[in-house]
Amino acid sequence: MTTTDIQVERDVVYARAMGYWTSAPVGVKGTVLKLIPKSFRKRPLELTMDIYKPAEHYSEKRPLLLMMHGGSFYVGHKEELGQAAWCRHFASLGYVAASINYRMGFLPFKNALKKAEARALEDADAAVGYLLSREDLDIDGGRVFAAGTSAGAMTALGMAFRPSAAGKPGIRAIGAFWGSVHDLKVLDYAQTPILSFQSVNDPIMPYGKGYPFGSKLGPFQFIMALFSDKMYGTYAIHQKAKEKGIVSEHHPCSETGHRLHMDLEGNFTPRFFEIRDAMAAFFGNYR
Repeated sequence: MTTTDIQVERDVVYARAMGYWTSAPVGVKGTVLKLIPKSFRKRPLELTMDIYKPAEHYSEKRPLLLMMHGGSFYVGHKEELGQAAWCRHFASLGYVAASINYRMGFLPFKNALKKAEARALEDADAAVGYLLSREDLDIDGGRVFAAGTSAGAMTALGMAFRPSAAGKPGIRAIGAFWGSVHDLKVLDYAQTPILSFQSVNDPIMPYGKGYPFGSKLGPFQFIMALFSDKMYGTYAIHQKAKEKGIVSEHHPCSETGHRLHMDLEGNFTPRFFEIRDAMAAFFGNYR
């Protein structure tokens, strides 16, 4: 099957919820300043996704891949080129792949940030629930995969590793690209295999343990203590996973930067294709 053998359903409403916003452009001057006033009042929102699926129908059910963009739970959108291209590729491999918008936005307080993370996780669960309810998509509910970049990776990790999984969709394996967790103890709750990529020189997320944006703030890292606890990046997660006997494939990257799959001009980097192929191989082991 080639990438021409897929169909795309755009702007599918998968849930409705109260929140601040669900989509915001990345890298556009003035975006954050324009969003700040919206952080003071929640409003009814439609949560949407783009669904990429094989055009052909098969006798067996299809695996599902849920993709979630990054953007610090503040900016980003489901049409981000990297997420969309990964979804197209996985649809060409026989998956149903969905790139979702989720609720974003928070005021500059620690508890507010954690609530934003919780809302994103809630929306990801709702997205999977909606997709599994679509009988026409022929999805196998026992073969659900999740992946994301940065904040999206944090959400994927949250889906796989949480204190109570009762009533939540099981996740077969995840791709966590330059993401983190607040507490390594969450790895006590599941044995979900993890594929991860991150720069050892990541200026946004800690590679081991530290504050988000820590290396950008330098001696002023203490400021982040007002907004976030210290977090554990992919290397720390990988080491803990090995201790717990969880399958973990970790790729340390030498280039400086946070978003490794796209360059500053919005073009795919060689890492984009490396991550794509690593995901296909890793998820294929559990498909």
